[in-house]
Amino acid sequence: MRRHILSIFGTRPEAIKMAPIVKALETDPRFDSHVLLTGQHMQMLDDVVHVFEIAVWRDLNVMKQRQTLPYLTAALVTQISDALDELQPDMVLVHGDTTTTFMGALAATYVKVPVGHVEAGLRSHQKFSPFPEEVNRMLTDQISDLCFAPTDEARKNLLQSGIDKSRIDVVGNSIVDAVRMALPHLRAPDIMSRVRRDSPIVIMTAHRRENWDTGIAIFSDALVKLSSLHPELTFVFPVHLNPVVRETVFGIASDLPNVMLTDPLPYFDFLYMLEHCAAVLSDSGGIQEESVTLHKPMLLLREVTERPEAVASGWVKLVGQDKDLIVSSFEQLAASGFAIQAADGVNPYGDGTTAAQILTCIDDYLNATH
Repeated sequence: MRRHILSIFGTRPEAIKMAPIVKALETDPRFDSHVLLTGQHMQMLDDVVHVFEIAVWRDLNVMKQRQTLPYLTAALVTQISDALDELQPDMVLVHGDTTTTFMGALAATYVKVPVGHVEAGLRSHQKFSPFPEEVNRMLTDQISDLCFAPTDEARKNLLQSGIDKSRIDVVGNSIVDAVRMALPHLRAPDIMSRVRRDSPIVIMTAHRRENWDTGIAIFSDALVKLSSLHPELTFVFPVHLNPVVRETVFGIASDLPNVMLTDPLPYFDFLYMLEHCAAVLSDSGGIQEESVTLHKPMLLLREVTERPEAVASGWVKLVGQDKDLIVSSFEQLAASGFAIQAADGVNPYGDGTTAAQILTCIDDYLNATH
């Protein structure tokens, strides 16, 4: 009997990491795959769905300009519940730590549908950093029937949270699967024509909610300083579509000769830039994992990280919201020719078989419980 699996996601990072799992479900005769998009990020989500050729069952399209967390939470749990009533899946899969993740898991729990949590067990151990992601993932872990931990560290966090070991499987991180799927298809994007010949590229991104008040401005000020210190470099900053982020970044860092402020790049274009860059400055979670996978040094614009394996690998360094530390750390990187003394060279996020392992776990669980 084919099992009906509903994958729920609504942001670009979720879509990237769920793509290998969804593609595996689509071709596996044990399962019928359905994808429910929430539209928590609209344009940025559509790009990933297109390039990975993900078949979508329904798009709730809940996003509105300057949406609040209470609005988003209420809209998501209501509309996801309606979709579950219609489809009645055998299992719901959610990913990571967004509001879509928690509301998808909660709505499924309300109707007693088993939940599989992809990338479970990540912890910063600080309630409001990142916000609201730390709370979302902790609560999602608690109500999930299967917790797919990417690393042994994540497994330890789950056990310390009181989750029984029978609910936990260490499967690696599906970002490695996604990067391997994408690499053969990468082509130089149009934006590369604007990069000066022989000018090394530095990628920068910033978007996290906890950085809105002061962090984005500090990062932008640091960018102004670094662009002046290093006219030989080209800084490429795909600016998040959130109006709070855009107003700050464009207000501070516009009209610099070696800084390119752009709209968010299509994922394959961004991955091409990441593969060919000298270094990265970002507050992103997923880019930490991509930087480790592609062996790119990264300065992490956050005070804490739920991905300690990235820091331990040597490829990622925490610099927080400290402009002087950002600049001095970058200067050290530049002085070394952006060379990193990495750890053992083993990717802590796995070998690219995460999707296959997850499907095996789902099949075993449903056969044992149905």
